[in-house]
Amino acid sequence: TPESILAFNPEFERNRLGLAKWLFDQKNPLTARVFVNQIWQEIFGKGIVATPGDFGMQGELPSHPELLDWLALDFMENGWDIKRLVRQMVTSATYKQSAVIDDEKMEQDPENIFLSRAPRYRLKAEFVRDLILSSSGLLDATLGGPSVKPYQPSELWEGATSGRGILSVYKQDHGKDLYRRGLYNFIKRTVPPP
Repeated sequence: TPESILAFNPEFERNRLGLAKWLFDQKNPLTARVFVNQIWQEIFGKGIVATPGDFGMQGELPSHPELLDWLALDFMENGWDIKRLVRQMVTSATYKQSAVIDDEKMEQDPENIFLSRAPRYRLKAEFVRDLILSSSGLLDATLGGPSVKPYQPSELWEGATSGRGILSVYKQDHGKDLYRRGLYNFIKRTVPPP
């Protein structure tokens, strides 16, 4: 690892096991900070660090560095318990705020950097699909398995792929697989013309 990021602890083996130990070492807070920021972004729509893929010199500074550090340290001290971390965020006063905004808040915090209101953001297509299937009683909540291949307009997939390999032809799922909860969905998104 580059010394400028964080010195590799010489007590760790110089192999994948040593790298894993280094990544999750108490003296290396970067792993926990990046992960906590990604979970925050999933829940609040925007990370504490607005550039989740760049915690370096060219990335954004954290809007709330003390909060990020506290969450990361608490996460490490509690055994990297993801469920506990999510529960902590969604039961916070920040999460429970209303998304309704008045003129004063809009003037003082138009970008919601100070977390003065709940964020508004669009659900991802996979979440919308699962929400609709759940509300209709069709959702199959089975965990694991191959990616879901839902309905697609005919010939849309073939026109958007390279025409090679097993993915050159789209084979839609049928039966309960068609309604399985989607972690990975084969969805071809089309962008309407401007």
